[in-house]
Amino acid sequence: MGALKGAITYAKFQVDGAVPDDVHQKYMARIRTRTFKPLQPEDEGDVAVGWVPIERPFDDEISFRTDGVFFGSYLNLALRMDRWRFPSSLVKAKMAAAERQWRQKTGKDRMSRTEKAELRELVDRRLRREGVPVSKAVDLSWNMASGELRLFGKSKVIVEHFLELFEKTFSLRLVPAAPYTIAKALRLPKDLDQRLATVEPTALHLG
Repeated sequence: MGALKGAITYAKFQVDGAVPDDVHQKYMARIRTRTFKPLQPEDEGDVAVGWVPIERPFDDEISFRTDGVFFGSYLNLALRMDRWRFPSSLVKAKMAAAERQWRQKTGKDRMSRTEKAELRELVDRRLRREGVPVSKAVDLSWNMASGELRLFGKSKVIVEHFLELFEKTFSLRLVPAAPYTIAKALRLPKDLDQRLATVEPTALHLG
């Protein structure tokens, strides 16, 4: 979370590229094509990522309204990520029980790597059916006029999924905000722009 409530911790990016003229219509269509789809026990992957409304990230039925996404020059969304995550102690206990049942059923003392992998997959499917995925939602606020975007989360996993999803959705590149990238975005006079390449950091303290 973060944009609407909670601690204000964010990663800042500069959006590289121009937005279309009919931004509301085009972007709403693109957002809807990458709406979050809940993770199901039978899914092959163990992670689901997609867009959700910023004010209702955990609703069972996900729908977007233009006035809930666009606020003046701002586009506000939330990225939701669901993952299957089980404590290692629980997985070990379930595997031990499954191995005992396998030995009783087959009369064998040891199983091959293939058999063990198949049993682990069976245990994983059972855990998925019995449990619920871990859910996390992270807000983002993008000022389309200035090109500044704030993602209210700094987890490496979240940021990686966000960068991929954003670029696929909007066909724009994100550049982590830094003094150099911010200065470039200001469209400085040519002589100052050329001098940026030779700027070096200045120490503001002694020692």
